[in-house]
Amino acid sequence: MARANLDTVTSAVDGLLDAALDFEQMPGAIEQVRKLFNGSKACLGHFGPDTHPADSITNNSDPELDAFCYRELMTEAQSFIAQVAGVPVGTVYRDHALFGDELRSNRFWREWMAPQDMYGGMASRVLEAGPSFWLCDVQRGRGQEPFDAADIALFERLMPVMRRVTQLRQQLGRVSIERDMARRALDELSLAIIIVDRSLQLAYANAVGEELLATPDSPLGLRGGKLHARAPFEQGRLKDLVTEAGDRTAMRGQMLLTARNPDARDVSLAVTPLSPAYALSGRVNDVMIVARAVEPASGGLIAARQMFDLTEAEAKLALGLASGLSLAEVAQGQGIRMTTARTHLARVFSKTGTRQQSQVAALLRAAELPLRRP
Repeated sequence: MARANLDTVTSAVDGLLDAALDFEQMPGAIEQVRKLFNGSKACLGHFGPDTHPADSITNNSDPELDAFCYRELMTEAQSFIAQVAGVPVGTVYRDHALFGDELRSNRFWREWMAPQDMYGGMASRVLEAGPSFWLCDVQRGRGQEPFDAADIALFERLMPVMRRVTQLRQQLGRVSIERDMARRALDELSLAIIIVDRSLQLAYANAVGEELLATPDSPLGLRGGKLHARAPFEQGRLKDLVTEAGDRTAMRGQMLLTARNPDARDVSLAVTPLSPAYALSGRVNDVMIVARAVEPASGGLIAARQMFDLTEAEAKLALGLASGLSLAEVAQGQGIRMTTARTHLARVFSKTGTRQQSQVAALLRAAELPLRRP
């Protein structure tokens, strides 16, 4: 082989480690490995019971040929995969030494390897993953010299790096899946989930949160990338709640933002510290805001009356409490006296088996899961 210099080896290693953190870079990193060994093809692949075409990363992928291989030739390849599974992790082997003449008489070689100029390879299992394993493979073409002892020695020294790369890939892959699942779940909620830092700079919003912040008539929006309450006095209160939650001097605060447009809806929100376990690196003081547009009284009126046998007046009062309003605010909004509101509340307590306004609110909120309507 043309002897690799230190810079070439270092560049290949750096490329692999960078790609472990951003797997979209992996084809380029595998290309560096191919060049390092003057190969015709290089691959980092995952093989096992649930093998899929996307599990193999090559320097120059042919999606149609790969799909054909996994659709038509995997049965032919199983005996070779089983032989590789018996090779100790970290041991470098040559194709012809492990498989003998059997490989080139097989459809797998004739219809998949040979068309890609893969005539002689060295490979190593780099990581066990339950019933599966990760394999690094470099091939040379028909007119090239076979890999020699120096090639094997350098390949062996590269395998610990490959092992670390695949370990990171598995760990980050799981994290990515978990985050994607969590985001999809949050997007199904009818609640707005908004995360900001103590300066109110937006870090994240789920689908409902984005919609709320983008609605012109909403009492909560964005200005210069920062959370902004439309009413000045509400902006001051919002800042105070976020600052207190960010400093963890107050675990949670709540407020009601009032819409200026009579056709728009008020927004009830709760501000709470974001657990450090879920915070991004360097953002341990971020704050989570859970917001919900206050539904019109008729929104859950029928359901509340049916579930608890409430009168219309009692149901309106209970729904007002559930939206985050105080008893005084409900009375004022519905144009009734406080004595009347207290009478309605006493009857709501009796019919729902509760004793406090907060229990009434919690009961009605729990009666229906806050999922988005399709």
